[in-house]
Amino acid sequence: MENKKNTSPVLRIPTWIRFGVWLSQQLSTSLATRIALHLFFRPQRFKRPVREQEMHEHALKSSCYVPKIDKEIQVYRFAGKGPKVLLLHGWSGRGTQLFAIADELRKSNTEVVTFDMPAHGQSLGNKTNIVELVACIKEVYTKYGPFDYAIAHSMGSMALLRALRDGISIKSVVIIGSGDKVRNVFYRFSEQLQFSDKVTERMIQTVEKQFGMTLESYSSSMNLKHLEMPLLIVHDKNDKETPFAYSKDLHEIAKNSELILTSGLGHHRILRDSKTVQHIIQFIYQHP
Repeated sequence: MENKKNTSPVLRIPTWIRFGVWLSQQLSTSLATRIALHLFFRPQRFKRPVREQEMHEHALKSSCYVPKIDKEIQVYRFAGKGPKVLLLHGWSGRGTQLFAIADELRKSNTEVVTFDMPAHGQSLGNKTNIVELVACIKEVYTKYGPFDYAIAHSMGSMALLRALRDGISIKSVVIIGSGDKVRNVFYRFSEQLQFSDKVTERMIQTVEKQFGMTLESYSSSMNLKHLEMPLLIVHDKNDKETPFAYSKDLHEIAKNSELILTSGLGHHRILRDSKTVQHIIQFIYQHP
C-alpha cells in the first residue's frame, strides 16, 4: 500500500503560521480545517528568475478567458510551422519554468504554447485547484490547439492526465516529477504545516462534498488506466517534493510507457538539465 506521508518538508513555514496552525487545532477541528483549506488552495507566487526572462520577453502573450471557472489566464506562445506542443507547469510554478524545453523545441520550428495557471505567474487571483487546472488545459486546447504533444511537470502532469481522460487528444505525452494520488497531496501539505490526520481527513471530506467528486478520480494512476498513447515518465531519485516511487508505480500501470530516472536534479532543476531535455525531445519526435 502506498504510504500517505512523505519525509523532509521542503517549504519554510513562517513561525506565525505554525503557531496559528497549532492554536487552531487546540481550539476546534472545524476551525483548523477551515484554516487548512484556506491555505491549501493558495499557491506560493515566486519571482521569475533571470534565466526565464528571455522566454517571457520574446513569447507572444495573450489573455485567455476560461468560462467554466470565470477566470483569465496568461498564455505564452511561440509560432512555428512544425507540430504544436503544450507545456504545463506545476503548483507554485510558471509557464516560463519550462524555458529550456521550449528553447529546444523552437530549434526545429515547433509551435510552443504554455500558460500561467490561475493564481500563478502573471495570471490573476490568489487561489486555485486541480479542477480549475483541468478546465484551463481544455480551454487552451480548444483555443490554441489541437496539440500534437504535451509536456507537463508535477501537478500539471496530474491535471493533464485527467484532461486526456476527459477527451482531449494528443499523440504522445511526457510527465515530469508527477504525483499520483490526490489524497497524498493533502497529506503532504498537512505534514509540512503540522496539521493532524484528523484535520486532513476532514479537509478531504469537505473538498469531495464541495466538488461532488472523489479525489481518486483526479489521481494519475486512475486516469492512466484509460490512456493508450505513448507516455514518457521522467523523475529524479532525489526529488524531495514528489517521491520517485510514484513514477515507478505509474510506469507499471501505464499501457505504453517509458521511464527515465535521473539522479541529483531534484524537483525543479530536472526541467533545465540538458541531457534530460534531449531525452524528452527525442521521445516526442519518435511519435509523429
